Amino acid sequence: MLPDIHYQLTGTDGRVTDIELYQEPESHGLAMDPDFVPPDWALLEHCQCSHCPLSVDEHRYCPIARNLAWLLPEHQLGRSFDPIHLRVTTREREYRLETTAQRALSSLFGLVCALSDCPHTRFLRPMALFHLPVSTEKETLARAVSFFLLRRYLAKRDNPDLALNLEDMDQAYRNLGELNRCFVGRFRHPDGSDAPINAMILLHVLTKEVNGELHEQLDDLAGLFRQAAGPVS
Repeated sequence: MLPDIHYQLTGTDGRVTDIELYQEPESHGLAMDPDFVPPDWALLEHCQCSHCPLSVDEHRYCPIARNLAWLLPEHQLGRSFDPIHLRVTTREREYRLETTAQRALSSLFGLVCALSDCPHTRFLRPMALFHLPVSTEKETLARAVSFFLLRRYLAKRDNPDLALNLEDMDQAYRNLGELNRCFVGRFRHPDGSDAPINAMILLHVLTKEVNGELHEQLDDLAGLFRQAAGPVS
């Protein structure tokens, strides 16, 4: 069976790393072998996020760490700035990009976060279903705001009093930023590649920029819409 999303990283030495993601048909979350036993660094209590709402009594493993442990190959993933030819294949299309190991992994990690059953990343699940690999800051902002407002609009159909604004987005991205910051500790291992560490740091920086400069960046996007649209009826 073909994977729903296939990340293929090819280094300058010709070594190919294939990472295949399958999604559950109902929840669209990441599917994995139920008998898989994750390593100790995936335990919930190991470098648990400071704002994690999960209890070790009910969750032995961190949902995101468990999924990353399932997907990541056992061999080292190289140095952060190693050139990488990235090929991402979905059921609908294919993307190709010359990039670095840390950027390719950062894109993958962001996808895995959204497909994991973490309370702080569940709101990203719809975005993951329309995954855009290695998106730029402006692309990420436009997608994040659009999906957040669409979610509010659909909820407003059942709750007409719900405000159609970005009020909750700031807190959602603050929670996401704290998760990314805390998660770096899980990858700090003296014998490991530095690419996964810096991939999480890149993800943290991107999240902070989406949240910290939200209104300023929206002003930039507003100019695009003023130029492209006529009078609103």
